[in-house]
Amino acid sequence: MGKKINIKDLGARENTLCTKEIQKAVDLIDEAGGGTVIIPSGVYLSGTIHLKNTSLYLERGAVLKGSSNINDYYENGFLHNEMKKTISLLYAENQENINIYGEGSIDLSSDAFFDMAKREVPDYGREFSEEQIEECTATYQYRVTQPLFFNKCHHLCLKEIKILNSPSWTVSFNDCTDIRVEALYINNDLRIPNDDGLHFCGCKEVFIHGCNISCGDDCIALTSVLDWEKPCENFVISDCILRSCSKTIVLGYMHGIIRNVTISNCIVKDSNRGFCIMCSSRTGLVEHVLVENMRLETRVRAGNWWGNGEPICIFALYHNNDSYCNPVPDRDLSVNIRDIQLKNISCLAENAVAIVGEAGNVKDISIDGIYYEKRRSKNVYLKGEKKIDVSPSEAQICLPEGEEQYWLLLQECENIKVSNIRIKSFEGKELKSAVIRCKHAELFPN
Repeated sequence: MGKKINIKDLGARENTLCTKEIQKAVDLIDEAGGGTVIIPSGVYLSGTIHLKNTSLYLERGAVLKGSSNINDYYENGFLHNEMKKTISLLYAENQENINIYGEGSIDLSSDAFFDMAKREVPDYGREFSEEQIEECTATYQYRVTQPLFFNKCHHLCLKEIKILNSPSWTVSFNDCTDIRVEALYINNDLRIPNDDGLHFCGCKEVFIHGCNISCGDDCIALTSVLDWEKPCENFVISDCILRSCSKTIVLGYMHGIIRNVTISNCIVKDSNRGFCIMCSSRTGLVEHVLVENMRLETRVRAGNWWGNGEPICIFALYHNNDSYCNPVPDRDLSVNIRDIQLKNISCLAENAVAIVGEAGNVKDISIDGIYYEKRRSKNVYLKGEKKIDVSPSEAQICLPEGEEQYWLLLQECENIKVSNIRIKSFEGKELKSAVIRCKHAELFPN
């Protein structure tokens, strides 16, 4: 069990800034060889806390609330490939055996950093209604960039707490091993860009189970964006309920390497993209993935979000970001996505299932058991009903022109098998599949 310290015993008081008292409790527990810092019932404000070999327990009714004053946080010196400066509420580096658990909440105070009255309305050549503007991303001048950040840590557990109102990547892990995330509840504002739920870079041996995540950006992301040379591998994701204005689960990004992932028994609701695999041609790699027993419900979100209502979107197309700190890896891979199995998938969507490559660099994909039902809302016309959004790639991918409606697009991929197919007619018409410049693509109806 180890030593226990209640932060009130060190002078912490409700509704006041308690950074020093919380940090002192962490330091004392670490000096004692381990134990638990207790956050009791009440609201306790804090700036940056450097976590060590400790457990953090939030009692029922406890709220650890991030300060609304950016000056109460400090940069930890980690140069983030995307965010540049790294500013956190809870930060740990080269630590192990950290547990954050309990029945309380961590409130990350996004409303202090964003102007919700000002929206980024994209120029799609169409006028937005007030309701559509309400779905667009909010603006900010500065923010806490990595609210909970674990760098080079081992044996981590986050369990049962609530994490609310993140201004950026909510919980992120870089170069960590042996991570368990169980029964976590994350609820962020759907209008905030980059407020990913769980984001993993270069991590191994990860177990995610029974989480409920709602956020503007990706719910669960495996990207390795912080170091292209370190793969994410050996992940088990199961029994989660997810909602996003972007992608609910994404494997890969640009030049990252992702392998050995199983995903099962998840519900995706009211999201812009459902399940997504993506990487840049020649330099990225996603392989050995099993996805089964999924319910995917997608709709087009207004605003500058990636995606256009695709329930499943798998693509390896060229894309890069010259503003990133890390150089592009010296790779020239002929295959970028391979050995992907999807089983027993149910889709209610506003766009097609899409698997898109370049000259066969996406291969060996099977879908066994899929039900697809199409729906339509007023937002489908914003980007174009035929458009498959493969952002961040600038490639223009579209379904065939004309009045026909489609449920599936296969383009420039190889060895694709889709079987046990059940498709519901849409507006009295049979939905079609489009197979374009593919090798060995087979479709077997039920």
